[in-house]
Amino acid sequence: MNKGNIVTFYSYKGGVGRTFALASIGVLLAQWGFKVLCIDWDLEAPGLHLYFSPWIKDPNQSGLTELIQAHVNEENPRWQDFVTTVDLPDAQHPLSLVTAGLQNDSYLQRMQQLDWDALYQAEDLGIFLEELREDWKQQFDFVLIDSRTGITDIGGICTIQMPDFLVLLFTANVQSLYGAIDVAQRAKRLRDLLPFDRSKLLVLPVVTRFESRVEYELAQEWLEIFSTQLAPLFEDWISREVTTSELLNFTKIPYVPYWSFGEKIPVIEEGTKDLESIGFTLETLAALLGGELGETEQLVKNRSSYINRIQQVQNTAIISKSPPKNDLRLFFSYSHRDEELAKELMVHLQALKRRGIIDTWHDREITPGSTWLREIDEQMNEADLILLLISPSFLASDYPYEKEIEQAIMRHQRGEAVVIPIIVRPVDWQASPFANLQALPRNAQPITTWSDQDEAFLNISMGIRKAAEHLITRKSKI
Repeated sequence: MNKGNIVTFYSYKGGVGRTFALASIGVLLAQWGFKVLCIDWDLEAPGLHLYFSPWIKDPNQSGLTELIQAHVNEENPRWQDFVTTVDLPDAQHPLSLVTAGLQNDSYLQRMQQLDWDALYQAEDLGIFLEELREDWKQQFDFVLIDSRTGITDIGGICTIQMPDFLVLLFTANVQSLYGAIDVAQRAKRLRDLLPFDRSKLLVLPVVTRFESRVEYELAQEWLEIFSTQLAPLFEDWISREVTTSELLNFTKIPYVPYWSFGEKIPVIEEGTKDLESIGFTLETLAALLGGELGETEQLVKNRSSYINRIQQVQNTAIISKSPPKNDLRLFFSYSHRDEELAKELMVHLQALKRRGIIDTWHDREITPGSTWLREIDEQMNEADLILLLISPSFLASDYPYEKEIEQAIMRHQRGEAVVIPIIVRPVDWQASPFANLQALPRNAQPITTWSDQDEAFLNISMGIRKAAEHLITRKSKI
């Protein structure tokens, strides 16, 4: 199962055209057929919605501020209820937007009440955002986040925890450039300390408001500075055949005074064909993100071919894609003495159920009048994923758990199902028939021994999701 990418647009200083660039790139990706979600995380200076206002039918939607507050209030919010639909021209899918929040007289007070440090410590905000992140990556091809400038708590969330890619925007001055580089390097370091699995953070540096037509000599001097200082950020993904200087010539956004007035989207108003236009460069940046920063040698050799390939690959994927039938059956085998832990795990798997990735079954669902053991046997034989909730009570039971374990292991060995031991309470399980299977949570540490059990359940649900995605991919190839 392919997963989307989360891209944060960040600038150390304001006034670089960050929101302008994000809105334009979001429009292009949507017009090319990608499913796009844009999020305004610049809560202190929200404005992303203004770029999309001509195509928003209902502008009075709740947004990110209300979503987080609903989590704090333990309302178990659905992020879908906080999305504003943007019906863009020539887009194959509506663009989805999560605004900063409802812009009324109480917005400032509500926004200032969000104590981010306290939310992480007391309200499990990190886990909540992680679940949102995983859900967004399943539902969208691209999630574009507009981050707060400077070094802030919000900036840390948007540059460290959330993104797969970081678009780093800056202008040709020392403070803007070196401030942005410092934040990017710090984000890459701190990302390794996250308690969540992450790939390497890839950074796309973009110089904006760049005047090279009138002040040609100064422009060349600054391009040399950019090439030297930004090389460590480019080297994680740039092709060996391409130099940093060559790529900068394709990614620098020119200064055009007209676009400094109001909230306009040039890729809609004037298109992308003029080599001297802002839209031309924005199209290049959209294609780079659409191609996940790959094959940059092709971009340098033949830009038109590169962009056409990104568009054609996505269009082909849309035409050939049929609605996935993700009917994986997940079977719970557990001792009723561990029922509360089983219920809590089921709660953490609700996001996978809502997305149609799994369908769960346990013995409490046996219908009245059914033959108890027969129904358990039938459900076990139909299961794709079998969870064994391991505890002293589970291992001490002779029957029916002994039969369930034997049946589960046989189906696992024949490749008919995947068995995952879940260690819920401390017990010596190394002599059991499933001792050679990869167990959850991390390091097979029993759930009840974690200082934060929600973190343990999150680790388990992420492991189950990965196993489910692998099974769906394997089924699709059969």
